[in-house]
Amino acid sequence: MPRSVHQLRTSRRDTVPVLVHEASAGPVVAITANIHGDEATGVAVVQELDRWLAERLLKGAVVLYPSLNPAGLSNRTRVLPPDGADLNRLFPGHRDGSESERHAASIWKDLAARRVGLVIDLHADSARSIPYAIVDRALARGRGAKLAPMLEKYAAASGLTVLREYPDDQYVRYSLDRSLAGAMVNRGAVPAITVEAGPRRWISAPAVAAAADAVRGVLGCLGLVDFPGVRHPTRVDGGPWRRAPAPRARVGGIFRERLEPGARFDKGDVLGSLVDLSGAQLDEIVAPGEGVVISWAEVTWVDAGAVPGTVGLLEA
Repeated sequence: MPRSVHQLRTSRRDTVPVLVHEASAGPVVAITANIHGDEATGVAVVQELDRWLAERLLKGAVVLYPSLNPAGLSNRTRVLPPDGADLNRLFPGHRDGSESERHAASIWKDLAARRVGLVIDLHADSARSIPYAIVDRALARGRGAKLAPMLEKYAAASGLTVLREYPDDQYVRYSLDRSLAGAMVNRGAVPAITVEAGPRRWISAPAVAAAADAVRGVLGCLGLVDFPGVRHPTRVDGGPWRRAPAPRARVGGIFRERLEPGARFDKGDVLGSLVDLSGAQLDEIVAPGEGVVISWAEVTWVDAGAVPGTVGLLEA
């Protein structure tokens, strides 16, 4: 299949490589990665897909962005140097704004020019996480208000545990409507999902395989490739699950998990405990409702008021 390589110049510092696979007429899907510079899994996933698509693309086009934040990758930081902004809270950007806003605007413009019909944005959570797919909120006041069923369909095709984003008020308060996926849905009326897989700061082969199969499943759902979809062994059905922080610690201490990522729980179940150096229990982290453990933070000590991980809660 025809493959071309382009260079997207986004700012004074960064040039973003763009790898394009094209077949016959059909949907255009963009796979974006490494918008947070310390989340490296997606870089390897895009490289894997680049090799695989060369022989497997049946129709349409797949546009691969190995890193939307090369400076953050080389600096081993989540944000975009030099102004330290979270790029994933700035879309669609501003061509006359800060360097980070101009960077975001250049990416947005490139995606729009390619008439992308779906964006799959690749992220990473922690080493103590199951892989999962996130469905952004299609806000009632957004241009993509009617996209929710389509987003659920594509997320399910990933074969991963599916989480809906935070409730609408929190979603907007955390500026997730200005994440790349959130802005695509609510400002661009373009379907977008997020795949979270693997640790942040190194490339894990199982995480790469899980995320690559998730993307293949979505491409197969669209008919771009012949791929039946793979159910990941950690997938938790039921729900629908809503992304939520685990209950905050009321005291500082050493965190000892009781349930592993992927485990189901009921309201009142103990998810973990906080102990002192002698092992004496100081507090318990108790489930606020029915749900599933998604991830635990890569920390040993948890401060009072801090969140030790992420859960999926049953959404009413």
